[in-house]
Amino acid sequence: MRVGQIMHKNPVTITPDKRVDQALKLMQEHNIRHLPVMKEGQMVGWITSRLLREVLLASMLEVITVGDVMIEAPISVSPETSVEEAARLMYEHKIGGMPVMEGDKLVGVITTLDLLAAFLSMLGLLRSSSRLDVLLDKDPAELEKVTALVEKAGGRIINIALGPTRGRRRRHVFRLQKCDLAPIVAALEKAGYQVLDVIP
Repeated sequence: MRVGQIMHKNPVTITPDKRVDQALKLMQEHNIRHLPVMKEGQMVGWITSRLLREVLLASMLEVITVGDVMIEAPISVSPETSVEEAARLMYEHKIGGMPVMEGDKLVGVITTLDLLAAFLSMLGLLRSSSRLDVLLDKDPAELEKVTALVEKAGGRIINIALGPTRGRRRRHVFRLQKCDLAPIVAALEKAGYQVLDVIP
């Protein structure tokens, strides 16, 4: 799953000349905690509710602008970034959201809540499917043969992922619609293939 599939595509934004209290009000109105800072169509910074709380001094609130406190070069991702990589970045940098950039253009925003929803969705897929791990030579023809055997034995393939390499062979992870794996495993082993693991 990619960031582009789960990001907010039309994020609420703010300009750097707005006051901090205006930014806080905008976040409250839209129930959000992150704002891309835009100037003349370009993203020039990133501001978070946490950052705003740190400068929340009542006597100065009306004179501090967004531009004074924004992060000018925030950690960002592209729509093609995997959700796993986005989650790693957020965890390592201890942040709750990131702008999604396509070159210099802001195309969305992704938050920890978006990632949590994505992982829950993926977990649902895992629970409603079966998994079969097979060790195959790197020759693409081998994958075609195994795919045909799986389908002939009644398996409906959802996707195939690549796992670790073992010499000239590599683990292939077949995600199938929930099914009885016994006849599929039997067909593969009869054809000489090594089945490493099964999750019914």
